[in-house]
Amino acid sequence: MTVRSTFEQLSVATMLGDVSESGQRAAAAQYAAAAIAETDAINRRVLGRVPPATVSVDGRLGAPLASVRLNGGVILADWAVVGDVLVWIGRTLQDRSPIVSGRYRDAHTLFADAVEVEIGKDIPPASQYVFLNPVPYAHKIEIGKTKSGRDFVVQVPNRIYERAADDANARFGNVASIRFSYRAPLDGALLKYMPVRGPVSRAASALERELRVPSIIVTLRSN
Repeated sequence: MTVRSTFEQLSVATMLGDVSESGQRAAAAQYAAAAIAETDAINRRVLGRVPPATVSVDGRLGAPLASVRLNGGVILADWAVVGDVLVWIGRTLQDRSPIVSGRYRDAHTLFADAVEVEIGKDIPPASQYVFLNPVPYAHKIEIGKTKSGRDFVVQVPNRIYERAADDANARFGNVASIRFSYRAPLDGALLKYMPVRGPVSRAASALERELRVPSIIVTLRSN
């Protein structure tokens, strides 16, 4: 998956011949925009969402694409490092999911700072991202056993989230902290761990424990 597109030495005049300068710049912008859109489409197809990106034109963040220099200009679209990590994890979870109805495979959900990122929406910058699967049998798929003692899932190896977290950490551990854990989703948000202190907290703590499902926690490392 390519999540970084670099356009170097854009000599549009060579490609277009006697086209006006404004026409050349428009062509450069169109070419760059198409490449960026193609990468966004790949990310959306794999992850269901588009990771945040920054675009610079000849080193100027947010400058119009059509302002690129015609000789030796550079248009750089740089998807946040977290985009690499999240796309890889999302794809890996899908690839390793058992498929019967497809419900589990299609239910992997991403949260940014404890708020669900809806399918089709762009991924916002966040200090922490969480992948989880809210289906009621997610825990069974991860580590469940049948009465005979065999793994609940036979179509694929179990511990899907745990193995994906370990593999992602081995691959991206230099830029992000990636670990397996459990989180409790409810109504598009994540419940916080509630210590048992009094009847209200006891009920909240019990609900949080009941709703916990296998999760992957991604936190970017500081530079």
